[in-house]
Amino acid sequence: MAIIPLSAFAVPLMTETIENNYYFTFDKHTYMYASTMDFYQVRPDVWNGGVWIGTGQGLDQSLSWSRTLPPGLHVPPDVVTKAVLKIDGEYVDTRGNLIEIQGTWNWNPLEHMWQDNSVYSLSAVTQEGFWNGGTLGVNIFAGETDLRIDEAVLMMDYAYAPVPEPAGMLLLGLGLAGGAVYRKVRRG
Repeated sequence: MAIIPLSAFAVPLMTETIENNYYFTFDKHTYMYASTMDFYQVRPDVWNGGVWIGTGQGLDQSLSWSRTLPPGLHVPPDVVTKAVLKIDGEYVDTRGNLIEIQGTWNWNPLEHMWQDNSVYSLSAVTQEGFWNGGTLGVNIFAGETDLRIDEAVLMMDYAYAPVPEPAGMLLLGLGLAGGAVYRKVRRG
């Protein structure tokens, strides 16, 4: 009898939902933008909610996904004023998992901070290109036997750099041209 690893049955499904004016109960703040990623996995041996990862037999040891960023966001000149990533995990023991967000690994491991959620503040990130490219990549490497990831929410407040309006630029050009004509007439 051949042993089929559980990962052969465990196909992760991810569904992303974009919302505006998202209220986050942890910090009691309403964010302008939120990208919610729900994770599902069909496994014959367990409840089908969430995605299981870890060092247990037949489990994949990591889970990766990308979050959609607000359209047209490019920092700088645009500015991210507040950003938080919440990852809802179950059966986390904090002893061997690693988190990578947009190419950086210097984040605290998943833990049972608040209702089994880990919350990462991304507001102070100054790494060049972190917020550019239209998506934010996240990777979880599980060193423990198994853990389940149910949901991840990226919440943001941001400001686009002001773009000069064409009419305003026309008025500025006319004003500069008029000033040049005025100086020429005054000299001559």
